Amino acid sequence: MKIESITDIAKRHIQEWIVTGEFQPGQQIKEEEISQRLEISRPPVREALKMLEETGLVIRKPRCGVFVPEMTEKDMWEVYTLKAELYEMAISLAMDMISEGEISKLESLVQKMEICVEKDPVGLLRYQDLHKRFHNKIMDVAGNYRLKTFASNLHNQVSPFSYKSLQNKDHLYSSIHYHRKIVTAMKKKDRSLACKLMKEHVLNALDVLTDMFTLRTGAPSDLWTRGRTSHSSGL
Repeated sequence: MKIESITDIAKRHIQEWIVTGEFQPGQQIKEEEISQRLEISRPPVREALKMLEETGLVIRKPRCGVFVPEMTEKDMWEVYTLKAELYEMAISLAMDMISEGEISKLESLVQKMEICVEKDPVGLLRYQDLHKRFHNKIMDVAGNYRLKTFASNLHNQVSPFSYKSLQNKDHLYSSIHYHRKIVTAMKKKDRSLACKLMKEHVLNALDVLTDMFTLRTGAPSDLWTRGRTSHSSGL
């Protein structure tokens, strides 16, 4: 088992605070406050923030510091629709190369997701980690490094919103359902169905966030509605 460095520990904590919403979009992340909270020196915190900046989870503003990125409705729509296309491309590529052993690993990850959902309270951070490992496994099998890097960056940008969407129990169970069906389609070597399910799975999260936005503001914007329309029309 790999031993975590102090930098890794700082990175893990900061990432968790961002994803769970303890650090809100637009909030500044101060090295000194993190170092005091974790009782470590500032250099590992600085290095952890640089690593998170590379993943897109934080941004650095010149002469201002490091911040949690803010996402507009347009940003969210762009990320999820593009993410859906990339994930669909990845599973299409993976269908040509995936082995029975790799499908078994995907099945194992889905089983672990189900265990997370059965817990009270639900282990959402654990579930989100397993979810990411599931999709990373498909990306690895697809064998396109640039595709995986780009898709991972997009995933990191919306991970706090993904966490929020999974707090919706219906969406959480829907997510499990999609993963089961995706694995089944891969076992049957049904490329068309696997691609369709993958795209629906990603855009379903956009639908959930659309509903959350509507409840908060009273009406969805054209951009959010466009995402739902594209989903339902198969575009």
